[in-house]
Amino acid sequence: MKIAVLALCFVALCALTAAQPSPHMQQAAAKGDWKTVERLAQQTLLKHPTDRMSALLLALSLSRQSKHSEAIAACRKVYTIDPNILQVYLIESEAQSALKQSDDAIATLQRAQKQFPDSVQPTWALGMAYARNGRCDAAIGPLEEAMYRRPQVAGITEQLARCYFALSRFEESAELFARLVDLQPSSAPYRLRYAEALMASRKFEEAVYEYEAARKLDPSLADAYLGQAAALQEMGRTRNALQVSRELVSRLADNAMAWYNVGLLHIALDEPDSATRALKKAVALKPNYAEAYFNLGVAYDMRGFTEDAVMSFKRSASMNAGLAPDAYNSIAIMHRKAGKVEEAVAMHRQAITLRDTAAVLYVSLMNTYYEGQQCTKATELGSKMLEKFPQQAEVIYSVARCLVRTGDREKARSLAQQLQQLQPEYAEQVELLMKY
Repeated sequence: MKIAVLALCFVALCALTAAQPSPHMQQAAAKGDWKTVERLAQQTLLKHPTDRMSALLLALSLSRQSKHSEAIAACRKVYTIDPNILQVYLIESEAQSALKQSDDAIATLQRAQKQFPDSVQPTWALGMAYARNGRCDAAIGPLEEAMYRRPQVAGITEQLARCYFALSRFEESAELFARLVDLQPSSAPYRLRYAEALMASRKFEEAVYEYEAARKLDPSLADAYLGQAAALQEMGRTRNALQVSRELVSRLADNAMAWYNVGLLHIALDEPDSATRALKKAVALKPNYAEAYFNLGVAYDMRGFTEDAVMSFKRSASMNAGLAPDAYNSIAIMHRKAGKVEEAVAMHRQAITLRDTAAVLYVSLMNTYYEGQQCTKATELGSKMLEKFPQQAEVIYSVARCLVRTGDREKARSLAQQLQQLQPEYAEQVELLMKY
């Protein structure tokens, strides 16, 4: 929140004193000519060192010229003249924030809050300062107090709703955004935020309605289309979600994310040809779109185009290290399906090297050994998996299957008993395998 201190400075000081800035200084301030305000304020202070209005306007003019260190020094000077001017605390805090002195800015506002308990401004500003610095847990208290005292101020309610959302308090966030929508029903951004909070609360039908309302208010609001499509898909209405996404690309044909979403929905509908076309459009618009390349690999794999799929997965891995383990694992699974066990194992191990905390990657490797009739090579891997993931049912099941295949039924039966507590259906499958 940018503190609108200019008007407040004049109003507050005029209430405190009959002193007025010179006409020239008033005109310069009204025009935003802060360099002139600085010069005139300095001239006045040379003659009248304790002139509160000039001292405050000097601090304000320095802040507005981004001379933040000088503004802070000027604020300290104002305190020596009169410590009971709220606006100087706001100016100092704003300058400290600009200099990334977050703790100092918050401390300044805390002092202001104690000094001026009857004013909502420092409480509001304190909440906003916490929120700006990613400390929504600390922002909640001041913002709740500010909203209680000024319920008609949309900015306070909005920031509190955002903080509730950031803290996963989605229903409280939705309640406040609903209030803002009631106050400003023609605001597309509020409708969108309300829909997002409903979506996070898993109230998908209501979210669809609000996303639709946001779209009608602002047909170019891409997030409203994407959000509505996601809500529809959560409801199992994938074809409707695709229709919404298609509407978006018809309006914003150069939006890479829109094409990417169309591609994902075609994959979900088992339409890899259409998915490929949409995802190729996405990467044409955004050549470094790692997620689109990853899913293009999925679409190629669905079509049986293995070489193209491998190339797409590798491009995805080279662009985004976070996707690399999944990309290499996907390549491994393709090799497994083609009966290329050694190539698959190499890709699995590369994926595990990049993310060795992911049980699913170990399970995938063990499954390759199992399906490739090579469980005798997985003994050491199985022991490592059980040690690393002792309570993961899928890990235990994948190891047990290989133990059955290698003839170690006693160990397999022991693991089946463990699975009986974790996931009984897995235990039943192991017992069934041991009968043959």
